[in-house]
Amino acid sequence: MGTEAYTEARGYGWVSAAGLGIRDRGGDAPQRDFVVGTAAHVFRIGNLAPGRYRLRILSGDLTFADHFTRLRVSGMDGGEPPVLHPSYAQFAELTATLVVPEGGTGVDITMDTAANNWVVNALVLEPAAEPEPVRVTFTDAPIRSTWGPILASPDPTAPLLDGHRSRSAGDHVRPTGLRRAEYLRLIASEVDFWKTRQDTAGAIIDPYRNREVQYSTPAFAHAAAALVAYAGRQDLLEAAALAVDRASLELAQRTAADSHEDFFAPMLAHAIRLLEPHLPAARSAAWKHDIGRFEPFLTYRSAVGGNNWNIVAASGEALFQKMGLRVPSDRYPEASFAAQGQHFDTSYGLYLEGPMPYDHFPRLWLADLIGRGYAGPYKAELTEALRRAAITSLFMQSPNGELPAGGRSAHHQWNEAEQCVTYEVFGARALAAGDRELAAYFKRGAHLALRSMFRWVRPSGEMQVVKNWMDPAQSFGFESYSSHSQYNLLPMSMLALAYEHAATTENVSERPAPADTGGHLLHIEPLHKVFANAGGAYVEIDTAGDHHYDATGLIRAHFSGHSPQLGSSDSLLAEPSYRVPDGPKPPTTGMGVAWEIAPGEWRHFGELEPSLTQDVVVHPTRLRSDRVEFTVLYTGDFGGGVTTVEDRFTIKPQEIRVTTTLRGYAGPVRRVAPVLSHDGRTPGTIQVHGDEVRVWQEGEHGTSRLAYTMPGATSVLVGSEEYGNHNGLMRLAVGEYAAGMGAQGITLVIAPQGNGRL
Repeated sequence: MGTEAYTEARGYGWVSAAGLGIRDRGGDAPQRDFVVGTAAHVFRIGNLAPGRYRLRILSGDLTFADHFTRLRVSGMDGGEPPVLHPSYAQFAELTATLVVPEGGTGVDITMDTAANNWVVNALVLEPAAEPEPVRVTFTDAPIRSTWGPILASPDPTAPLLDGHRSRSAGDHVRPTGLRRAEYLRLIASEVDFWKTRQDTAGAIIDPYRNREVQYSTPAFAHAAAALVAYAGRQDLLEAAALAVDRASLELAQRTAADSHEDFFAPMLAHAIRLLEPHLPAARSAAWKHDIGRFEPFLTYRSAVGGNNWNIVAASGEALFQKMGLRVPSDRYPEASFAAQGQHFDTSYGLYLEGPMPYDHFPRLWLADLIGRGYAGPYKAELTEALRRAAITSLFMQSPNGELPAGGRSAHHQWNEAEQCVTYEVFGARALAAGDRELAAYFKRGAHLALRSMFRWVRPSGEMQVVKNWMDPAQSFGFESYSSHSQYNLLPMSMLALAYEHAATTENVSERPAPADTGGHLLHIEPLHKVFANAGGAYVEIDTAGDHHYDATGLIRAHFSGHSPQLGSSDSLLAEPSYRVPDGPKPPTTGMGVAWEIAPGEWRHFGELEPSLTQDVVVHPTRLRSDRVEFTVLYTGDFGGGVTTVEDRFTIKPQEIRVTTTLRGYAGPVRRVAPVLSHDGRTPGTIQVHGDEVRVWQEGEHGTSRLAYTMPGATSVLVGSEEYGNHNGLMRLAVGEYAAGMGAQGITLVIAPQGNGRL
């Protein structure tokens, strides 16, 4: 059908086409395209002889399931037809007969909607001999896959893993001392805090926003249910059940706090599973009734294939199907997984939404699903992508267990919790496949991440949401959507999953993970990140920073056992999208350089917009566990006559050295590095000795010290201004160099001092 207006000469068309649209989904007619409207419109067919006719109307959409088409036709046999509401990639065909009376010459068909909009793909009117009952038949169309060749593409994780096996053979690592029970210990600390913030309706109330936030309540339900099931905490049974009462009703009625229904399903599926054996059947029956009475395609907010939200919802819906709470024929998981393939990298299996936390976030829910034996559509593609990505993530992990920085939601504690889930799932799968060594690498990675989380537990039992010690009332380092409740409880839901998947690997001893041994260089071009590690000295480079979150260039330098938050873990930003106090505006920079583009006007490499860079080439020259050497060469029009910036890195277990060359630039140049002034609890002590800046901090686990040396600088100083970033208040160390030194190369050496203890 089209949107042609009715004319007597044509004999058919719309009485008024104003407000009508046409959508074309591709594929074959008549399913590929349709007319869509949101208000009543009349389609007229003229030049008809009196008599009986058969009307057939096709309504459906290959990519959406939110259409409700209501038809009204005078003279129809059998009365008014039902509203047509086909699901995703499903088509409803209405067949009915009608009579054009004597003296009549045509028929008007009114298209209207009961909700949202109506769609019609095709309409046929033909003579009929006898009256027929109104019939509606439904046909499922094939769901189109957006997956690339992940099952056939070369696997770059194979040489990565083989190299690590060789480098770490015979090595030993100081154990973290963590056991599976430590997951429950941290969960209990959190749940015991949040149970006092539960209202009489079961909702978890944020102590700073004074309301329920996002998915805090189902996350609490899942975490508390895990303690009931595995720690014998019967005292939490009613609190957990009350939270499920609340959350299941919110999901069924589409009334979740902040419209975050998409995150409820997996948390509720697990909470119901864990609590059901401990409660009267009527209680869990009410929850199951709530789950069964809503339509997934209409309830969840994210479009199928849209972003990470859709994966969380689809993973939960697949669990509902496995539990018998959703009919096996429901196509929401299949449609979602088919449409999500476009977001998975066909090399490393990473999820390419953009921010580093949202690479791992959707993967953890899918990993949980795969780890529980998911056997539905796209099992093979999901399993292979997740396997590759889990291995890749080991090579991106900081030696102190942290997830890489990059983009929104970075530096939040749930970043580490999601690693715990992935590594426990794939550790269990490796052990089941007979690869105990790989299982031990994954176990180590999980424990490093968990140990990082324990650093940030507050005396009151819950954690700091972001990796600083500022008062949570300040929301320091928070995103606009971060809150103390949902981002404390989300990681507890994750740790409950990690605990379950760790069951079979409880007796697998830790072996050195890539984060410990190093000897690798990893360039993830779609995410514009470079990672390198030598013996636990680690760098992360963003080759095209989003300057609302990260600078361009070297943004992280971590050393095993030493606090990453001394300044070498986060950028300074002129216009951050996350929350920091008002105050002096810093330049956008990591540990980088600046040059003069006009008298008194300095350009920091970290502030360069990605559009200015024409090419980035990463070239390794040595990859050993005791020494990694490589260059990152940027070319473009960077201002001040600078068209090439070369960073030469030499990484050793106790030293990171980067020499930056501005080819052909003859003017003055600076090196800059953020250093910690205060994290909200403990000040950083900063001293300058010649060309060296030393920063250290007394902590509960000992003293962490870093030295930043700028050899050849004519002067080195640390400014007095304090600038906020995720980790607290920073000051900027600046080394000044004589004109012409940029073309020769200026060096920054970062080195820990003493034996770190985290």
